[in-house]
Amino acid sequence: MRDLSIKRKLTLITMTVSTVALLLVTAGFVTYEMAALRQSLLENLTAQSQMIAGNSTAPLTFEDAKAETEYLKNLSADQYIETAGVYDKEGNLFASYSASGIDSSKALPSHPKLSGVEFDWKNNSIVIFQPIVHGNEFFGTVYLRSSMDQMFARLKQYAWTFGVFLVLSWIITYFLSSRLQRIISRPISHLVQTAKTVSVEKNYSIRAQKYANDELGQLIEGFNEMLAEIQRRDGALQSANDGLEKRVQERTRDLQSQIQERRRAETALQDQFARISLLNQITRAISERQDLESILYVVLRQLEDHLSADLGVVCLFDPAADTFNVAAVRLKNSMLTPKLDLREGMVLTMEQTGLADCKKFKNVNIPDTVRNPALLCEKFAGAGVRSAFALPLMVENKLFAVLIVGRLNADGISDSEREFLGNLSEHVALAAHQARLHTELEQAYNDLRRTQHTVMQQERLKALGQMASGIAHDINNALSPIVGFSDLLTRGENGLSLNGKKYLDYIRTAGEDIAHIVARLREFYRRRDEGESAQVINLNSIVKQVIDMTRPRWRDIPQGRGIMVEMREELDPEIPEMMGIQSEIREALTNLIINATDAIPTGGSITVRTRLVSRESASENEVQSDIILEVADTGIGMDEQTLKHCLEPFFSTKGKRGTGLGLAMVYGVMERHEGKIEVESVLGQGTLMRLIFPVRKLANEKKSDDDFETVLNPLRILCIDDEPLLRELLKELLHRDGHSVEIADNGQTGVNLFRASAAQGEPFDVVITDLGMPYFDGRQVAKVVKRESPLTPVIMLTGWGAFMKEDGEKPAQVDGVISKPPRSEDIRQALRKLVYDQDGFAKKSARQETPATLAV
Repeated sequence: MRDLSIKRKLTLITMTVSTVALLLVTAGFVTYEMAALRQSLLENLTAQSQMIAGNSTAPLTFEDAKAETEYLKNLSADQYIETAGVYDKEGNLFASYSASGIDSSKALPSHPKLSGVEFDWKNNSIVIFQPIVHGNEFFGTVYLRSSMDQMFARLKQYAWTFGVFLVLSWIITYFLSSRLQRIISRPISHLVQTAKTVSVEKNYSIRAQKYANDELGQLIEGFNEMLAEIQRRDGALQSANDGLEKRVQERTRDLQSQIQERRRAETALQDQFARISLLNQITRAISERQDLESILYVVLRQLEDHLSADLGVVCLFDPAADTFNVAAVRLKNSMLTPKLDLREGMVLTMEQTGLADCKKFKNVNIPDTVRNPALLCEKFAGAGVRSAFALPLMVENKLFAVLIVGRLNADGISDSEREFLGNLSEHVALAAHQARLHTELEQAYNDLRRTQHTVMQQERLKALGQMASGIAHDINNALSPIVGFSDLLTRGENGLSLNGKKYLDYIRTAGEDIAHIVARLREFYRRRDEGESAQVINLNSIVKQVIDMTRPRWRDIPQGRGIMVEMREELDPEIPEMMGIQSEIREALTNLIINATDAIPTGGSITVRTRLVSRESASENEVQSDIILEVADTGIGMDEQTLKHCLEPFFSTKGKRGTGLGLAMVYGVMERHEGKIEVESVLGQGTLMRLIFPVRKLANEKKSDDDFETVLNPLRILCIDDEPLLRELLKELLHRDGHSVEIADNGQTGVNLFRASAAQGEPFDVVITDLGMPYFDGRQVAKVVKRESPLTPVIMLTGWGAFMKEDGEKPAQVDGVISKPPRSEDIRQALRKLVYDQDGFAKKSARQETPATLAV
């Protein structure tokens, strides 16, 4: 494919892509059709066998084999039925049928099976055994064998059809691609042809035609600019050659009149030609390079080899600081390098160099460095360089750099050499400037690529967060009964065993973790609130809990495949308690253990250890401590490239089995806990993941609502939700706190129930309603309740609760928001805030304003 033209390559790529797409679609369609045909064939045979079984009870009872045989002959109407037979209850053949050309004695089995379907791929047939049962009595078995020729005939039809469509798609694709590829191939072909013409004819006045303002258009513009620059330099060189030829002619005439000066003139002429040749050689050498450092060192090396320069230095000028930055240094005698005391990257002021005249576009000749007081000349003299010549390298009438050439002898640079260096400086300045522009352009291009990659990554993360917002309600609805009822069982059922309570606690914890993970997915495009609450946690307890909860993943599933994974715990009992978000740390450790399990596909060991280490504070003169949590495995390890990107979102080495979010979430957890994550891995030896939590002084713990245990006055509460399990859960939670509860399965029913209770003089103290309900949602319920009874608190229970609180999107008529899954403490806290006073009695409400209440 390398030797093909770009037109053919584009056409071939287009045809290949269309062919692969058609193959995939056809494969999916044929697979589905064959499965459907096989299922239809099986259902037809099953129906026939059941019909035969239903009509065979009487012949078997009266042993009328002739009647049964006559009945089986009706199967000849189905051309694909090969053989059929009826067996009595002892398994003996009672009656049989065989299609023409088939020996029934060989095709029929000697003894039937009880029931079932078999695919005989060797003989291209399907076999069905159907028991004959009437009432509860077994009479025998029906045997049917049918050919699958119709299925394979259909497959051949599909193959012919696909072949026809494939040929048509090739023709259409070739026609379209041969037309559309011209958009790309025509500018490229034109550019290639122009380049060949320029290369062959050496005519730099030719220009390529620009077709559009896209990347190809920019490439053609750059190519034309390059040709223009080459033409300009070629013209300048030609002018220099013309002038040189003119001077040679003049000197030749002088030599004819002055024979005594012939030798000296010939020598000077040879030197001039040599320097012109050297100039051409240097120009060609630097034109082949694009980086500034390479160009500068090529020039210095050429001057050292062909001009016998003992020292070459290039200093880049910084106009903002008015300083020179040493960019290249080349000393012919390397033994003198330590004495020179001049290295790349060194910055010298204008006074230290003594090259102020270079800013005025003047050359600076230093015949004896010993007599020059500038620091740079002192360095030259220290290395034995007695003479130097500095030339300004100008670009667009601005000083770009200074080229310095030195020799060991005083006044060692002749006038002709200075003239040659002056001519050379123009080419060097232009090449160096272009090299810098090329480097800056390449850097800008790389920065643009990185920026595009970052923007794409942010957009993917934002999409993930928005997706999480959309599914949060449904997930929280599904989790609410799991978390709520498991919590009720744990607290209220006294007859549960220790294992039962432990498993229920695992279920509740896992459900709460899922709800927390869904809420945190939104952080991919919206940062977490800094005021999120943390709890006092014991890291060793979390480690034991996670190891126990993930036991099926690292022990049971691998054992089912014959793989042994050993889990080791090395927990320091002396580590102190710490402040943190328990669910996030548990999630991070779960991800690390699962990753470690996936990293040992053939078995090995996983070690989870905790320890306390001390370190000196960088800002304070005191010793601080860190809690270290490590997960180490003896698995396949990671190479340098994987290790470099393993913490990036969506980077995964598991293929379709991985999402690339596990370690990215762990990194986010450590950032929120002001900790660090360190990864050590050796390919083929294993991986060590280290989480470092700083130990901080524990703040005074806030007492929970359960710590007060205030005796609350019972309330009459209306609960509205379209999920039956959630209604039952809310009713049970509120009943346990002594409240009277009425439930409604939709918004309109709830409003009707609210109005009816108010009309009867028994209004509700609180209304708890779901947000997302069909036809009449929670916002409409809140509007109606507040319009008819402004003092009645309305609490909204929703799966979007966390997002509504974060975004400040709580409806104006809603007094409080409770997130799903609901918890007893959340409901008590909301009621205490909205309904009760500090003594536990209900505040003034709609019930207190009713006539019935006032009469009492």
